[in-house]
Amino acid sequence: MDPTLPTEPVSNRTLYALPEILQRGSISKSYIYSLISKNRFPKPSVVLGCRFTRWSATEVEAWLTDPQGWIKQHTPNDEASR
Repeated sequence: MDPTLPTEPVSNRTLYALPEILQRGSISKSYIYSLISKNRFPKPSVVLGCRFTRWSATEVEAWLTDPQGWIKQHTPNDEASR
């Protein structure tokens, strides 16, 4: 386990940093930002400059559990048909 990542249980977390998402999802940084640009992944909840970006743990967990369900739930009907 990476000693730089927080060790508290996921259920107690409200925000994830990018390294935590990358580790949990086994996906790349560029892929996450590509998905965000297409409204296919949650946008960051907190951005305080270019080096402090955090995502809602609830949103990320929902996406990791069911990516297609999250996309359908967060895509307007006219855009979903594309």
